[in-house]
Amino acid sequence: MRSFKGVALSSLVLLSSLALAQPALAQSNASHEDNGIGVGVEGMITRDSIHADGVDDLFKSKTGSGVGLWVGGNKNGLIGFTGEFLYVVHKVDVDGDTLKTRALEIPAVFHINFGSRSRNGVAGYGIVGPVFTINLKQTLADSDVSDNFNGADIGVIGGAGVEIYRVGIEARGNWGLRNISDSGDTTKTKTFSFELVGKFRFN
Repeated sequence: MRSFKGVALSSLVLLSSLALAQPALAQSNASHEDNGIGVGVEGMITRDSIHADGVDDLFKSKTGSGVGLWVGGNKNGLIGFTGEFLYVVHKVDVDGDTLKTRALEIPAVFHINFGSRSRNGVAGYGIVGPVFTINLKQTLADSDVSDNFNGADIGVIGGAGVEIYRVGIEARGNWGLRNISDSGDTTKTKTFSFELVGKFRFN
């Protein structure tokens, strides 16, 4: 299944390019005085967990982190779209050792905006949408165990945030939908992450 990573990467790059064309088109048609389409950077801390059928005590949550870029938002409209490109390190305790997953995450979420429409005002928003994850490397106690895991996952993100001036804080859940195990057994093993995100808007 590791060969799936290359196919997934190519597909996600194409999907992201098409998706990000929507904010670009909206920007060309919006007012230049207070355009809601934003570009910025973000950082986050995650609380990561793995759930496996019939296994209760093997996996325990640990804290990971991530950094990346985002574009979109449409702050001066009711509904907007945001694409994100994140490098994330997830961590889960496995029977006393740390399973570390380095991944590229691409959320593609819709915003439902409320509050100020000015980019320098105070506004809140809810988000929902898919997230695509390309697993780059997995290590357990510093040993490479990537061959035991699928190369990609797809999930759903949902949450809410607030933006004050150009700084945003966002809390969200990231539910993985695919079985991440590639060990040949039939146990369904899926991920969940709680993400606390800080964002800064450049424009």
